[in-house]
Amino acid sequence: MTTRQTAEATIASSGAIASQPTRHDAVNALDVAEHSFQQLTSGPTPLAIDGRSIGHGLPTRSINLRELRTLLLQRGDCGDLKDAAWRELVRRARTGDPAWVVGCLGVAMPGLRNIAARVVRSTPSRHVDDVVSELVAEFITQLARVDIDRRGIAVRLLAWARKSALRARGREMRQEACDLPQVAAPATRSDVDPADLLDSAARLQIISWDAAELIRATRLNGGALSEIAQRRSVSANQMYKQRRVAEARLVAAIRDGRVHAGAGT
Repeated sequence: MTTRQTAEATIASSGAIASQPTRHDAVNALDVAEHSFQQLTSGPTPLAIDGRSIGHGLPTRSINLRELRTLLLQRGDCGDLKDAAWRELVRRARTGDPAWVVGCLGVAMPGLRNIAARVVRSTPSRHVDDVVSELVAEFITQLARVDIDRRGIAVRLLAWARKSALRARGREMRQEACDLPQVAAPATRSDVDPADLLDSAARLQIISWDAAELIRATRLNGGALSEIAQRRSVSANQMYKQRRVAEARLVAAIRDGRVHAGAGT
């Protein structure tokens, strides 16, 4: 399993999530990461780094990562300080302790929130959860790859995350054009229920019943893919891939006439 595929599991395994954040609006991957970060930076032994090892004017003591985030925002013009702090954060994340991966997400949260706000501004609400999850997953992936000997560590991490979120938005928008009701129209009667097409495709073994249920839950019923992935104890990215593959097979089968309402009965 790749780093990208285990992104959701990384946050969940940090040991910080005792419960989901309590909110009345939708909870996305950034909300979950921030909730975990708040827990990991609370209590008697919060995540912290030694200011003496970072230098560049930081207090010469243990610095809670929540405080570090504030200090880096206040001294935004000091690139050397940011690079020194991020060099240490990335090194800790690469030890394999998921708590430090969440720590990196938390320190980068202001930048990640800003990117997410810009990217989802023109994104249909039903796709926002997927796009934000991709943003978080790519940031985590790049923690293992970023060259920490070059300047602008945080800037490069955020740039990669932004590109991935934009790609995810583009992918979802392209899929929107191939959503089931629209794909069904040229090949079948206009009154065909897309759910019937899913059942037919599953009966013909073009897609699995599991994939049919996933498409039904997320595309037809408006369920959040990340929530379904969490209930099934698999990564969201693994489920994205499963859905993309199944939808491609379904679209091809509808267009060439193999699938129609009642097929396979």
